[in-house]
Amino acid sequence: MIAITVDVGTTNSRIKVIEGRQILSISSARVGIKDVAITGSQEILEKGLAEIIHEGLKKANRRIEDVEYFAASGMITCNLGLMELPHRICPVSMNDLVNGIEKKSFSWCDNKPFYFIPGVKNDVEVPSMESLDHIDVMRGEEVESFGIIELCNIKGPALLILPGSHTKFVWINEFNEIERCSTTMLGEFLHALVNATILSSSILPSLITEIDETSIKQGIAFELENGVTKSAFAVRLMDIQLETTSNERANFLAGALISNDINPNIIADIKSKYHHIYIGGASPLKETFKIVLNSRGIDDADITVLTDDITDCAASTGALMLVEKLRSTHSKELVQN
Repeated sequence: MIAITVDVGTTNSRIKVIEGRQILSISSARVGIKDVAITGSQEILEKGLAEIIHEGLKKANRRIEDVEYFAASGMITCNLGLMELPHRICPVSMNDLVNGIEKKSFSWCDNKPFYFIPGVKNDVEVPSMESLDHIDVMRGEEVESFGIIELCNIKGPALLILPGSHTKFVWINEFNEIERCSTTMLGEFLHALVNATILSSSILPSLITEIDETSIKQGIAFELENGVTKSAFAVRLMDIQLETTSNERANFLAGALISNDINPNIIADIKSKYHHIYIGGASPLKETFKIVLNSRGIDDADITVLTDDITDCAASTGALMLVEKLRSTHSKELVQN
């Protein structure tokens, strides 16, 4: 069986051609929901997806006729996507997500079944400024979360930390449901500081080339004492007044920014109930998160830094699990009828 997972973001899209549970090929393109917003048409997104699907199948030595279905998640289900779906409201189980999946077909992918998986949002009765700190949404990370739960055999309660352009904190309850989520702009903020401010002359574009735990801890301590914006300018001072390397300054800045992300409420949650933490994302951010958590008194035994093998296939694993569960349910209903 060949299935293709489709992950559409704001700026980029990626597909994986999968046989069983083996990823045969991955293709991506710089096309996303932002292009729909700019052009006012979904045509550019459909064309971009068709191209990377064709490319992915060619790399996998497969044809569109071999594909059984597509499993799509992410921003493809927002109001600018190919099928708008309402967020499922937390707490959300696998079955809740399955019940929210919708199917469509498109001529540009040979009219194969195209399943759309909905996103998730926190349960906030009346959105207001008073409840702003509880409001949050995600599209895409929900399939990644259930993929991680499956691959790591997680038994909640647990906390998933998924660093990226937007870092997601995902709380898993004792029923292995997504209880709630919280988002920061860590990745984008770090990128903006290094590329669009005076710090561009103090830190190389490569950012962290090697983990420097001492510099990370110095950034953590400085941020706790002085706040995040002064910590950012301190990187400039480290460059012009101290004998430091770009790598040391990058580690310092990452430590300070992540220290700001790991706020007292998160630590209180970990210590009171969510004792097991799983950190995804790419290196070196995931290792830096672990160092920050250690500095807050969280033991190594309570922290699992996910391997690249798991992070690379978590989202596709989750998406396929959800769609296959839906297809299996429908097959049983047909047999019973």
